[in-house]
Amino acid sequence: MRTVTIPTVDHGDVETACPAWCTGEFHQAGGHRVDITHTSPETELTVPTATGPAVLLRLTLEQRPFTEREPGRDVFVSVELDGDHYACDPGQMDDIARGMAECATTVRSLARRLAILKETGR
Repeated sequence: MRTVTIPTVDHGDVETACPAWCTGEFHQAGGHRVDITHTSPETELTVPTATGPAVLLRLTLEQRPFTEREPGRDVFVSVELDGDHYACDPGQMDDIARGMAECATTVRSLARRLAILKETGR
């Protein structure tokens, strides 16, 4: 783990251990200590469309070492869905994966229905 120093307006220079997965880009440099956030590179899950790939959701490992608010100081996955960000633990990530699998079943079912309609001309 490397150590980094981040300037803050309320605590001066703050030294913190930077996890190996962190990009080293601190979005709150020069802000408040509580806003310091470690983030991983973003993972985009895409689906093909007629005009090219579309982003279905974005995932980022995140940790806020000085926060007093939820989700706390432990590492979590930030999931961007429908323009909102959700802090998720492993169980919540499993719930999202289950929900995505159920959505895939619905999409496949509708695809089969559409194929039948096109075949029969109805």
